[in-house]
Amino acid sequence: MKLELNQADTIGSAVRYIRGKGGFFRSVGRKVYLEPEAISFFDDLNDYDQTQVAKEIESIASTPYPQNGLVQKLRPAFFKAKGIKSNFILKYQLTSENAIVSSIELNLAVLGSQLKTKDERTCLYNVKRLGKPKPFKEKMSLEEVNNLPNAWGNPIPVTKVTTQHAAVNGMLNDLVKARWLMGTHLDTAYPGELPPEYTLFHNPTEGGGLDFYECALDNGLGGMTENAKALAAVLKDIQLKGTATKWVVHSQGGIIFKQALKYHVRHNPQMSLSKNTVVFHSGGNNKNETDALLSKTGIKRAAQDRDNPFDLVPNLAGRNNLSLDSIKRSIAFSPKVFGKTKSGSTAESPHTLPFLSLEAYHRFLTLAGDSKSAAKVKKHMSSM
Repeated sequence: MKLELNQADTIGSAVRYIRGKGGFFRSVGRKVYLEPEAISFFDDLNDYDQTQVAKEIESIASTPYPQNGLVQKLRPAFFKAKGIKSNFILKYQLTSENAIVSSIELNLAVLGSQLKTKDERTCLYNVKRLGKPKPFKEKMSLEEVNNLPNAWGNPIPVTKVTTQHAAVNGMLNDLVKARWLMGTHLDTAYPGELPPEYTLFHNPTEGGGLDFYECALDNGLGGMTENAKALAAVLKDIQLKGTATKWVVHSQGGIIFKQALKYHVRHNPQMSLSKNTVVFHSGGNNKNETDALLSKTGIKRAAQDRDNPFDLVPNLAGRNNLSLDSIKRSIAFSPKVFGKTKSGSTAESPHTLPFLSLEAYHRFLTLAGDSKSAAKVKKHMSSM
């Protein structure tokens, strides 16, 4: 059985046809066949990843072959791995008439932590807790805060969410930082649950300038990042076949989550996403816009947002508090948001770790020896 495709509809038809488990379709003059193992892997992917794989298959089927008569005589067929720049590896056999895809798998060579952080990929990762849980608390010492990265293990690439908890990290987070930081945020977002594992939707950093551009694109420039489209597919996949999932989203992660909901409403206006719940921590998303999208998709907040009043991200980037006092506070503490702290501890930042309370933040600043900033927090507390 075959399916004739025109060029304009190749990718969409390939996705629909493979989902139907027909195995064959025709592309650019070649008959394309997926063996059962490849079909099974493809069928278990979400919409976004299926489209990416279908594009790879189309690329294979479009490969000129043979290049000359000599190659045709000596090597009438050959195997190779496709997808060096893709999240997936496709093993296939190609002749002048046929393209046979024997298997599809995650491309572990390019996933995970990379020497150059800009080489990291948007991907889902399973992250497991190490040792006895010790969540972030108000009475922690700075030494204990500095040991938080040791509480979570190495991320393992996965294709779908199977855990009860999940997270989306913010900007300027490489995978090494994101895996422990979002575990820390989960413990605060869902107190008492202390999940043994969670799924990280890793938003890789492209550097400060490009990360900021991504935020702007998803937060008012009228565009849509691939991160948002990919997350929309993950949320939809959970609704269709996954475990009910509790999310925490931090910083740029809040923007991506908001934009993913917008993308979902645009393309699946009647489909609920109610198996997902969410908590926003220091989100750069606008709360009014987010509330409307949560209502349309049926997603409930599991807890109130956690935003430090000295944090420029929810105040200014999210356009949630543009009062003169808020602008002054945010600007005064902005160096700490970008890592310029007196002690070098993340506890000094009003943005990085979960916001527990102004009393706790005042205490951490005092422990860090930044009496000037601590005094500003104390003054704000007394004015409330």
